[in-house]
Amino acid sequence: MSMNIIGTVKNGGVFDVKGKDGSIKQMISFTLVDGLGNTFPCQMWPDDKQFSDLAKVIGDYRRHQVQLSVAGYTVRMRTFKDNSVKPWANFIVSDVTAPAAASQLAMSFSGTVKAGSVNRPTDASKKPMLWFTAVDDLGTSFACQMWPDDPKFNEVAAMVDAGVRRSPVQFFVSYYSLRERVMPDGSKNPQLNFVVSDVAFSR
Repeated sequence: MSMNIIGTVKNGGVFDVKGKDGSIKQMISFTLVDGLGNTFPCQMWPDDKQFSDLAKVIGDYRRHQVQLSVAGYTVRMRTFKDNSVKPWANFIVSDVTAPAAASQLAMSFSGTVKAGSVNRPTDASKKPMLWFTAVDDLGTSFACQMWPDDPKFNEVAAMVDAGVRRSPVQFFVSYYSLRERVMPDGSKNPQLNFVVSDVAFSR
């Protein structure tokens, strides 16, 4: 039960990062691109058992295809070179290997549904949307959405209506979206949503 990505390395390297305590440690950083053109900013830290071996070769992995597992992710507001501030996600990865032959370049997931619902606005000008939260075996939560332009929307919506809590689920990620969300207490936090497809629930 995990989130996995198969894609092509766009660029990567090993970088020195200053911690909150002022210490300096190394971090592997690379960008992975899937078959739909989605980009995934990936990081690996020294506490990963693969760190030393990957650090030696990541600089030569440009245009190489790899598969990996997502151990977790972080979302923050990032200041860019033009001084704009936007939400940004980093995927903490592990188990970076060469993919099996003829594998689909995509982000895929297998895990368990924590909760879900279908939102059907009374305002006809607004689109319905279904959502569910999926959890992997590490307890990492992934906020998932599906929109009516997906060919399986009505089928999946009917299953969510019937109740899929605690059901095993598998899906592919079509893309992900980042936005700054206003919380009930008025605070603003960055939020990451995964727009999913090919959803299959097991009872």
